[in-house]
Amino acid sequence: MDKDRKTGFRAVHPGETLAEELKERGIKQKDLAERIGIQPSHLNELIKGKRSFTVPIAMALEKELGIPYDFWMRRQIHYEHDCLVLAQREVERQQASRREGFDIRKVAAVL
Repeated sequence: MDKDRKTGFRAVHPGETLAEELKERGIKQKDLAERIGIQPSHLNELIKGKRSFTVPIAMALEKELGIPYDFWMRRQIHYEHDCLVLAQREVERQQASRREGFDIRKVAAVL
C-alpha cells in the first residue's frame, strides 16, 4: 500500500467507477453483464458496492472495456483499505469522546 496515499471521508467502491465508465460509454449494465458472462444481478451488486471485484471479473472487464485488470484490483484494495482506516478513525473518535466525557477538569470547570 502506498504510504503517501490519503484516505478521505468515505471509501469509494470500484463499482462507482465502473458505473461512471458505463454511463460515459453508453453501455447498459445488462449488455455488459452478458458480454462478460455474469448475471445482470451480479453486475448490479458489483456496481452498488455489495460485491467485491475479483481477478476473474477484473480480467473480463479488461477484455471487454480495455481497462487493465490491475486498475480494478487496485481500486478494490484501496476501497478495502479505506474502509478499515475509516472504521479505525471511528473507534478512535468514540474512545476520545468517552475520555473527554470523563475528564475531571471539565466536570470541575462546570461546578
